[in-house]
Amino acid sequence: MDSDTVWRALASPHRRTLLDLLRSGPKTTGELARELPALSRFAVMQHLGVLEEAKLVLYRKEGRKRMNYANPIPLREIYERWVSGPASSAAETDLHLRRYAETKHKETKPLSETEFRLVKIETELRIKAPRERVYAAFFEEIDNWWPHRYKPDSRCSAEEKPGGFVYEHFVNGGGAITGTVVYVDRPGKFAATGPSSLLRGLSSYNVHTLEDDGEGGTVLKRSMELWGNVPEEMETMFREGTRQFMDSSLVGYLEQGIKYGQVRA
Repeated sequence: MDSDTVWRALASPHRRTLLDLLRSGPKTTGELARELPALSRFAVMQHLGVLEEAKLVLYRKEGRKRMNYANPIPLREIYERWVSGPASSAAETDLHLRRYAETKHKETKPLSETEFRLVKIETELRIKAPRERVYAAFFEEIDNWWPHRYKPDSRCSAEEKPGGFVYEHFVNGGGAITGTVVYVDRPGKFAATGPSSLLRGLSSYNVHTLEDDGEGGTVLKRSMELWGNVPEEMETMFREGTRQFMDSSLVGYLEQGIKYGQVRA
């Protein structure tokens, strides 16, 4: 995606408001229009069209409803391109300080053990590699790039079959099953379920769909459902991509040959 297209989409305060509204979760076009009474429904649809062109918003049909999802990938790509490592660290420190100063007077209600939630997240990104290559990265080559590990020196594997395990092998002989494959259709689609982000009380169901982009590359669509004890900070992490996440690691590996543990240039 051309970064100019993303910048143009973000230039409108109305479109930025739409993205803010979608941060808390997917919404129908009607729900978004009601949140912006100063705009007509047609105007809201036009703004959504611009955001969709920039891939900042994705939509999925759920029955008769058209659900709009915020897609964090284009923003993450701009962030990685324009923010240097030292600047990123300093900015993150300042942001934490400001958030603390602004919220210290508020009482934070802990999430009860009985307050379980369902969170749906849709992401889409373009990878400059053919479908077969991208698909193979999730199975034959997953140890080369997979970032989410209990132990940094462990080895990862994924069995390409229904009922197969996504497994982490510890150097001392131990290990952990971090997911179970439930659907495979090489090289177009696969799905897995299991604990998410190595956290207790949080489970996920992930569907990955791979499509040719017509230019020798792949459009990877990921539909994720999180359920259980889902803290707000974890939902925010997944939605905004503010930390290391799978898509960044995957693209770095496939397009630049950056393996797990290596630092981007």
